[in-house]
Amino acid sequence: MATTNATLTLSSGDLVGSNLSLSASTVLNKAGNNTGMDQAVGLSRKQTSSLDTYTLFKADEYTANLAHKVYLKNTSTTASEYFTVTIDDSVLGRLYAGDWAFFPWAAADGTKAAFSVTFANTWATGDTAVFDGVTITLAATETTAAMVDLVVAAKYPNFTVVETSTNVATFTAKDSNDLSLIEEGAASDDYVVNTAGSGTGTVARTVAPVANASDIKITPSVGTSMTLESMLIFQA
Repeated sequence: MATTNATLTLSSGDLVGSNLSLSASTVLNKAGNNTGMDQAVGLSRKQTSSLDTYTLFKADEYTANLAHKVYLKNTSTTASEYFTVTIDDSVLGRLYAGDWAFFPWAAADGTKAAFSVTFANTWATGDTAVFDGVTITLAATETTAAMVDLVVAAKYPNFTVVETSTNVATFTAKDSNDLSLIEEGAASDDYVVNTAGSGTGTVARTVAPVANASDIKITPSVGTSMTLESMLIFQA
């Protein structure tokens, strides 16, 4: 078990008209217990070179509503340069040169789109199934069960796939922000089958997508080089 201490100290001789001295410290524990946080991403630096918005941490990659903590620091020494920090499209604030932030993160994810393909009849040599830029071409006549095995064995850039029965493969989007609704039916323009025989692949949507709203993003104030330091302490 790792032990991680966090301390914040505020001091000023004139902010509130008299001396200010405030200090708070805590041990970073997992949600609901006294077990120390034991996983982290970073410490790392992200160099930006345009006014684009950059995603630092994707909610889909972490378990929702646990005790995650995020550290950010603008390493710029130019006083006017800042990063706008957002959680999805909600602005958390600006980090100006030298500023840093340490805050909790719920990592509430969305719902990933899913659909099934039911294979039927006879699949012959040369028949194809095309989806997500991947083409499966049969070298020999296959049963529907063998066809499912081939589909599951393929690697897709934006979807994962599992066998849910001997003749059904179910696809799930890797990212809940992929809001595409795959066209349904045996003549889908999204999942395309071409057969010389009687083989069919019928698409049915199983889960409608809902975008997550908690990716942590940064937008630099200038299009020239800026660097943000970051670290995520997270709970699995």
